[in-house]
Amino acid sequence: MTIDRDVQHWAEYFGEDPRLLQAIVQAEGNIVRAIQCSMPTVQTRDKALEVTCRSLNHRRREYVAQHGQATDFLAFFASKWAPRGVQNDPTDLNANWLDNVRTLARIA
Repeated sequence: MTIDRDVQHWAEYFGEDPRLLQAIVQAEGNIVRAIQCSMPTVQTRDKALEVTCRSLNHRRREYVAQHGQATDFLAFFASKWAPRGVQNDPTDLNANWLDNVRTLARIA
């Protein structure tokens, strides 16, 4: 997988795995529209990447506080980022989100 330059920048800035961020971007298709589901004022890809990294950081801290270590952080993140049964996912595409991101990022 090729890592986009802006993805690499934001991943490094927030200390996140660029493969994971790139996989999320690819799984979402349009990261700006994905972020706009909960933050309609986000208008640029740059801001959407920043928000995504902030979300990853926040959820990682939350996960570690609850579970002691990040053994299956990605499943936890998926339950918050792409939950099933939400109104903005009427065809249940979120059912495949975790597997898609894992496959794209090559994360077990």
